[in-house]
Amino acid sequence: MMKIMLGVQYVDGSGAEVTASVPDFVAFERKYDKPISAFSTDVRIEYMAFIAWHALNRTNETKLDFDGWLETLAELRIGEEEEIVPLESNQSTGS
Repeated sequence: MMKIMLGVQYVDGSGAEVTASVPDFVAFERKYDKPISAFSTDVRIEYMAFIAWHALNRTNETKLDFDGWLETLAELRIGEEEEIVPLESNQSTGS
């Protein structure tokens, strides 16, 4: 697992798409003393929220502390990372 895509919706109607990555996973493990794999087996709203908040905080998209940020949150969802489909290599070169 290299990235987790999360969508956040705020009480004011605005929203953001969040891409959490390794620094956010390490912060999760340090805070909760659990491996990041716990995120997929024991999906707690707090875990999802912390990872989203940490990614937003790390990228300077929020200056609020975690609890303050939670007060602004209306909805949180797990998105899916899109895979890039490689071009087919058996295309004709015109020779």
